[in-house]
Amino acid sequence: MKSILLKHGEIYTEKEIIYDGDVLISEGKIVEIGKGLYNVDAEVIDLKGKKVVPGFIDIHIHGGVGHDTMEGTYEALNAISVHLARHGVTSFCATTMTMDIPYILDALRNIHETMKKGTEGAQVLGAYVEGPFISKEHKGAQDEKYIIQPDNELFDKFLEISGGNIKVIALAPEKDPDGSFAEHVTKKGVKVSLGHTNATYEEMKNGVDHGATIAVHTYNGMKGLHHREPGALGEVFLDDRLYSELICDFIHSHPAAVKILLKIKGTDRVVLISDAMAACGLGDGEYSLGGQKVYVKNGEARLENGTLAGSTLTLDKALANITSLGVPLFEACKMVSLNPAKAIGIADRKGSIAIGKDADITILNSDLTVDMTMVNGKIVYKVV
Repeated sequence: MKSILLKHGEIYTEKEIIYDGDVLISEGKIVEIGKGLYNVDAEVIDLKGKKVVPGFIDIHIHGGVGHDTMEGTYEALNAISVHLARHGVTSFCATTMTMDIPYILDALRNIHETMKKGTEGAQVLGAYVEGPFISKEHKGAQDEKYIIQPDNELFDKFLEISGGNIKVIALAPEKDPDGSFAEHVTKKGVKVSLGHTNATYEEMKNGVDHGATIAVHTYNGMKGLHHREPGALGEVFLDDRLYSELICDFIHSHPAAVKILLKIKGTDRVVLISDAMAACGLGDGEYSLGGQKVYVKNGEARLENGTLAGSTLTLDKALANITSLGVPLFEACKMVSLNPAKAIGIADRKGSIAIGKDADITILNSDLTVDMTMVNGKIVYKVV
């Protein structure tokens, strides 16, 4: 692979912004960052002041452009990966739904096979298993008839069929009162996210005490805050051990609620997710999510009963939305790159522009639209 030298960019590293800076990429890695860099063998790309930010990492996404993770095909995940690259995403966790167990197993098997084969766009990092170990009270768009109790043996089967590639599994902590499931999962190196839950404050905290580290799409699918029973949301607010996923489309959460979360958790503990479903990138119409009909109107995805059913959000739009609230781009970038990398345990190789890390890089125009996306040093999307 030929070396690439990105010249004259506005480079967003972990610690600073380097203006009129350069990045040298070789063998898929970032090998040098600075000013006035020169390499006789490298292909030079003059960025003319465009913003060089870490590639976006979407840890919670179901689908897009008419496809869903639950289809269980390479074609579906590859199409999703190409679509994501157009929006600055360089890697993602393909997210499953609460369905009949054979369908979940097929989806997990396909994620493993797709990872071995590789995709044309964003890289598949592994699986995010959302359900079936959740609550019926806050099931959201998950199909109630497939919700079951946490099961260690079934989780082990999930992990085996995925080739050990489950990154996160969702759990309603009130279903695991002794914490044995959360402990079992975390010992296997998988992160536990708490959500789709009717947990009290104490039950939610108990889940964290037994190893959970992520809150599933904060505000949505959980018991809200009350001054006499702080609920699941109260624990999310208070506990710095938890990363807070956030769907920043201003549909799932009011802008003021987003500001409240940022004020409480800070920009280091919030992870922007898309939670996108098949309609993302296609527009209004009738779609499917987890075997249920979803109707999209004006960009809002809902079941027939009006329940929100995923989103049509992309992470470049989420980034623009959160900066519209006054969050500096330098801080906002962490919420789509470094924070998700830390949340799923891959920050040693992804999530920031740093020497030695994978060359997962997104180039933004001044209006924060995506100009170019690089995955492991390869250009997978470029505006012509």
